[in-house]
Amino acid sequence: MSTVLPLYQELFATLSGLIRAGTFPAGSRFPSVRHTSKEHRVSISTVIEAYRRLEDEGLIEARPRSGYYVAPPKIHADRFPTTTSRPSKPIRIERDTALTAIMEVSGDPAFVRFGSATPGDDIVPEAKLSSLTREVMRKHGAAALRYTPPQGRRELRSALSRRIFDLGLKAAPDEIVTTQGGTEATLLALRATTRPGDLIAVETPSYFGTLHLVRDLGLRVIEIPVDPRSGMVIGALAKALKKHRIAACLVQPHFHNPIGSLMPEENKKELAALAEQHDFTIIEDDVYGDLAHKGERPKSIAVHSERVIHCGSVSKTIAPGLRVGWSIPGAHLEEIRRLKGIQSPWNNTLSELVIAGFLDAGGYDRHLRRIRGLYAEQCAKTRDAVLRYFPDYTRVNQPAGGFVLWVEMPEGFDSEAFTSAALEKRISIAPGTIFSASGGLNHCFRLACGFAFDDRTLEAIATLGKLAPHFLKSP
Repeated sequence: MSTVLPLYQELFATLSGLIRAGTFPAGSRFPSVRHTSKEHRVSISTVIEAYRRLEDEGLIEARPRSGYYVAPPKIHADRFPTTTSRPSKPIRIERDTALTAIMEVSGDPAFVRFGSATPGDDIVPEAKLSSLTREVMRKHGAAALRYTPPQGRRELRSALSRRIFDLGLKAAPDEIVTTQGGTEATLLALRATTRPGDLIAVETPSYFGTLHLVRDLGLRVIEIPVDPRSGMVIGALAKALKKHRIAACLVQPHFHNPIGSLMPEENKKELAALAEQHDFTIIEDDVYGDLAHKGERPKSIAVHSERVIHCGSVSKTIAPGLRVGWSIPGAHLEEIRRLKGIQSPWNNTLSELVIAGFLDAGGYDRHLRRIRGLYAEQCAKTRDAVLRYFPDYTRVNQPAGGFVLWVEMPEGFDSEAFTSAALEKRISIAPGTIFSASGGLNHCFRLACGFAFDDRTLEAIATLGKLAPHFLKSP
């Protein structure tokens, strides 16, 4: 005699089957409780119980004020990237040539732009920014087009002072310096804490733009590996500090570019303790910090130490072309003020007033909720496609936030040659070598997911998956 399943179990079986069959792909919005109740003619309580089972099985996830989404596929340990290990010895960064072609096509819509970690047009709040720009011009007139002194508009610094309180930072407006994007904030931090020939710690992989700054300042680096889940390996840094004295440590603790990791609070405390013990400055690049796919916004490392220069920008959250960033220099405030006055003494007045209005208008959090969902969906769909179309030996991360994927192939894979072949197919990717101070990581590459995932994107992933085996050298 067959057992009759409770209604919620029948519904669970039906819905889980649809998810596994791909009817609802990873990252997509799942039907609401009310819609499912009406569609399947069952009670709300039955649907809630079925959804609870789906959550327990890791098939869907609830996002506050956003509803339910299909969870990304669980990646087995053998499909997750490994922690990169590099010799811990000081080196100088050489010039790279692989980046030029990628940068040239970064704004070309004829290409599928996985190589450019920038927000797509659907991420940018165009209507709100247009409205704020008109409002600023009505209020300030020609004054909105004048130079702004080096430290930045007070309106923006005041708005940032209120905003960063959520990061655990307490900085008055006069303790903040606004910059032309996050890159200038990092450059000022490096110039304030180092001199040519100094040794600094950098992550590997690490954002290539930062590596360019380090190289052009004449600094030597020691590479510290990054764990795909927890970020910089603090134990490796501690080991390096027993042999070498460093002036600064460059770190991206939240939703690391390119590996997507999130540094746990305990690791931040350990890093802060090392900075105190060994007398170096932590330069915290936090441009992705607002982009958690779920959960709360992580706190700054500065919560645990005064030896932190915090750097941020709106390039990944609002609009990259506005070129608005900031530095919270702490003990280095006067030196960074001085350097800013020499390096770029005038800021973009109109952009700063527009961003100040956006932060103060109360719509920024609503905007963040929307784009976090979009980024999470685009990452999940891209990752799902990589796992489907690439060879079984492919490893890919599962970022906790942001919008970049790190793909690892077996040793012997040539990502630079792969990048060139992809460009011929009008697909841009970023080879692993540009994220390595020592020119390693040629078996890895980065896929940025800032642009909307559509049929063209899926076709590009399938094309890359077919190309990939041709660039793996036989043992």
